[in-house]
Parts: sequence; C-alpha cells; structure tokens
Amino acid sequence: MGHAAEGGGPRLSTAFRRARGGGVTASFHAAEIELLRSLVGQLLELVRGDQTHKQDEDWAAALGLAEDEPKRPTDPVLLRLFPDGYDGDDEGAADFRRFTERGLREAKSDNAATVLASLATTEGIEPEERRQRNKTRIELDAHQAEAWLRTLTDLRLALGTRLGVSQDDEDEWERLPEDDPRRHIHDVYNWLGWLQETLVRTLSAGLE
Repeated sequence: MGHAAEGGGPRLSTAFRRARGGGVTASFHAAEIELLRSLVGQLLELVRGDQTHKQDEDWAAALGLAEDEPKRPTDPVLLRLFPDGYDGDDEGAADFRRFTERGLREAKSDNAATVLASLATTEGIEPEERRQRNKTRIELDAHQAEAWLRTLTDLRLALGTRLGVSQDDEDEWERLPEDDPRRHIHDVYNWLGWLQETLVRTLSAGLE
C-alpha cells in the first residue's frame, strides 16, 4: 500500500455533511474516487490474505485438521492492523490471536467491501463524461458510514506504518521536497484524516 496519485495528494476540500433524508453525504472528484478505490482495494487484499490458503484452511477445518493458532504477522502493517493482545506474554498473545484474528479479518474485509460497493455508483460513467462532471455525490446510510469510518481508520494505520509517521513530526514532512514521493503519500495520509474527521463530526452532530 502507499501509491499516491501523480502530482501530489488530493486537496483538503472534500468533506462529509448531513444528507437531507438522513445519513451522510460527500462529493468527490473523479481522481479522489479512483484513489479511494485503489487504496481500499489494496487494503481488502491485504486483510483477506491469500485466498487459496484460506480455502485450504477451510477444508482443513472441516476435516478437523486446522491449526489452532494463526501465525503472528511479519508484515508491520498487518501487525498494526492485527496487534498482539498482550505485551510480554507470548502465550496470552497467541490465545488472543487465535480467538479474535479471524473475526477481525472478516470484519475489516466486510467494511472495505462496503466502501468499494458505495464507490461503485460511478462505474458506469465513461472517462470523457466523468471529466466533464465536476464532482460525484455519494450518500451513505448509517451502516455504510460506519464501514467508511472503520476503513478510513485502517487505511491511515496502514499508510502511517508504511511511512513511519510518528507524533509531532509534521514539520519533518513539510520540509521534504515537493517532488519527494513520500511527501505525496503523506498528503494522502492527511487527506484521509480530514475525511475521517469530517465524518466523525457529522455523525456526532447527528447523535446530538
């Protein structure tokens, strides 16, 4: 994960707001939609893992031959998305992973798939026609909004881990040259955070 759009990250203009009929809505430029599709698609592949291996595991489970304990991820992004439940307690961490990881993977996969489905409303627009349209409006119900919120969180965790983002390091990223690809990806990281913030604010306002 972590390929930004050519020419830098998206501008912080797109924001979620309350829709007239309930739910939330936001209007995205075509490039933003394509970027989200790419990132969410990569996230979905990452959390699903090797589908062939998963099918083998399902067959083994049906025959009572499945391994009791999933392996601890070696990819730092997967380890961030599926962290150890206990520090300094290998046995406790293994038990936690055995009882929770499959459910977490399924939940994250379902959330990402829901986001992709809501983005699919623009698939029928031809590229020439799409360029003529300024923005495409996407409206989400409560279930879809929750899936977006969780998926945006996962995307930021993944990108932040790949980039090595740490607290209070914003000035370091600002000092990078404009043509540094890391800066472009960090722009995308910030944009996802902006979407996440406006979505949380909109949902919170609805509860109030």
